Amino acid sequence: MIPSVRFILLVLMAAPLFLVGAFIEAMTAIGILYVGFLALWALSDMLLATRKSRILTTRVAPVRFSLGVPTRVIVKVENSSRRTVHLRLAERLSEGMEVVREAPEVRLGPGERRQVEYRLLARRRGKYLLSQMDVRVRPKRGLFIRQFRRDLPQEIQVFPNLANVRKYEWQLRKGLAIEQGLARLRKIGQGSEFESLRLYAHGDDLGHVDWKATAKRAELLVRNYQPERQQSVLVAIDVGRATAGEFEGINRLDYLVNSTLMLAYAALRHGDWFSLVAFSDQIESYLPPVRNIKCIEQVAQALYRLEPKLTEADYAMACRFLGLKSRKRSLICLMTDVIDRQASDVMIAYMSRFARRHLPLVVTLANTEIMDAADQPLAKMTNPYRKAAALDVMTARKEALVAMRRYGVGVLDVPPKAMTPELITRYIEIKSSGRL
Repeated sequence: MIPSVRFILLVLMAAPLFLVGAFIEAMTAIGILYVGFLALWALSDMLLATRKSRILTTRVAPVRFSLGVPTRVIVKVENSSRRTVHLRLAERLSEGMEVVREAPEVRLGPGERRQVEYRLLARRRGKYLLSQMDVRVRPKRGLFIRQFRRDLPQEIQVFPNLANVRKYEWQLRKGLAIEQGLARLRKIGQGSEFESLRLYAHGDDLGHVDWKATAKRAELLVRNYQPERQQSVLVAIDVGRATAGEFEGINRLDYLVNSTLMLAYAALRHGDWFSLVAFSDQIESYLPPVRNIKCIEQVAQALYRLEPKLTEADYAMACRFLGLKSRKRSLICLMTDVIDRQASDVMIAYMSRFARRHLPLVVTLANTEIMDAADQPLAKMTNPYRKAAALDVMTARKEALVAMRRYGVGVLDVPPKAMTPELITRYIEIKSSGRL
């Protein structure tokens, strides 16, 4: 039993009565009667307190959560007692999950059923167990609060951000062209694969005129082209030390995972082959090429299991593995982080070899905290050495990225939050330009 605020205030109200009783004897008697009445009230309230068995709770939560997306959880509550009560619920959460919107206090009459809603946010991928829930029951005009713990075990799985996939599908169907960097992949008149015929319009390339069809129809017809289908996209994710840090409470690897899932969805949605490799100092997982949009579930399952390793990534081993698995010309997308030129020499050497047969693209996470420190005026900094260190890191990073571009390796260096739209936009540009 926990004393309520009402009980504490009522106890404090007895103090003035006894203070005045020091001068007026009658007030002391009134104070004694008041305390006796309050004691009887408290005793009866404790004896009539709502039992634990009279409050029924059932949690209804989705089995799958999307990383970084507040997810609705519903708790069904029922008051089978004869008293009106005020109910408050609180989840006992493990590390990596937090409550974004707490469940409000709900008033339940005798025999009444209600639903309480709140939202949970997962900061890390993986399996979680929603086990116990604290329940506080305060009767109407009651002096004590009954608190107990209810076991409601339920396992949930936190996957990469599947909500973004649905958002992309909605934008694709609605034809929204450039919102958040997402564009329609299919651009009439571009690409190298024949799609349809249409009447000639002023400004069309005469090289696209279909002369046989023109002779049959006696009208000048041109060919529409679209980006080629059934091309190959191979993503290699570095799960080593370079991607093991955090940005705004979310693991840096999770930003790479979410972007990979979106790239997989875009590729599969438009008929391309997609495969996935995750590596640290060894090959952590490999997803063979898949091509149907229904296979997005396989991609999500493969990404769901990835965890950062506190080891140095072996780029030579990973690139040799990529070479064995990518005989056909492919878009090889290496998702990692670049620290300096020396640490990236091996990666640059192998990726430059890929540039002879494939289209390599290195996707790196820009560290916005280091960028802010480097750009901050020296006069406003309390620690000038912090700016000097940030400038050294930025210079070394720039040298590594410039070296990659010099050897024909594409580079996409963006902040974590902008990675997904920028990566999809780059993929669209590559497809529509016919470079793949």
